[in-house]
Amino acid sequence: MSRKLLIIFLVFFMTGLAWNLPAASRAAETDVAIGGGVGAAPDYEGSDEYEAVPLPFASVRWDNGRFVELAGNTLRANLLAHNILSLGPILQYIPERDDVDSDAVDAMEKVDTSVMVGAFARVKFDSWYARLHAIQDVADGNDGFLVQVGGGYNWFYSDTFRMIFDVFSTYASEDYMETYFEVDALDSARSGLRQYTDVDAGIKDVGLAITANCRPYENWSFRSIVSYKRLLGDAEDSPVVDDEGDASQFSAGVMVVYHF
Repeated sequence: MSRKLLIIFLVFFMTGLAWNLPAASRAAETDVAIGGGVGAAPDYEGSDEYEAVPLPFASVRWDNGRFVELAGNTLRANLLAHNILSLGPILQYIPERDDVDSDAVDAMEKVDTSVMVGAFARVKFDSWYARLHAIQDVADGNDGFLVQVGGGYNWFYSDTFRMIFDVFSTYASEDYMETYFEVDALDSARSGLRQYTDVDAGIKDVGLAITANCRPYENWSFRSIVSYKRLLGDAEDSPVVDDEGDASQFSAGVMVVYHF
């Protein structure tokens, strides 16, 4: 069985488990929320130009620890009724690379949309946590996979306000790296950028994210996030980053959420 088919099978299997939760677990539903906001992010990975992006949000959380959550471009579900360990499927959307501000990068062959599917795990130690996710493209956009490890701290200032400090690092496969950072002979001729074909798998980035959650009212909460990541290795040295962009990548956003 190919890696893509195996990933799809595992996600459908885990999603099936989520839909077949015991009736008692469904009855334990404690919080349903929906909202959204707006953010700013580089217009391609490695760019120094930024664009506005929508930030949808929806979640269902049970008091036994299970949840289904859509936040921005990521959908995930925790299948375990456990107060320390979370485990479940994850889906992440990566938009196509096309119509970007850099004329040189825009002249290169378009990179299609990727749908990254896989699994995540998270373990808590009081206010500390560690996490891992592994995702594979199933839409033939980059044909690669990513593995991200991270961890952080939940700081509870009060019952209505908390902050999350998260550090992370991402490993990218060779297919992923070639898709976004390679400049082959045709792309070099189209864009005027130097050829860059010696691109290998490796650690793609390290970063930090800070999230603030405020729920001053029973039915309303507000969330803001600021993140920074530094591209490394072959990603940092690529002409689409080194010549046309910036290895330092920032993003930020705010959301308003209504709780039913």
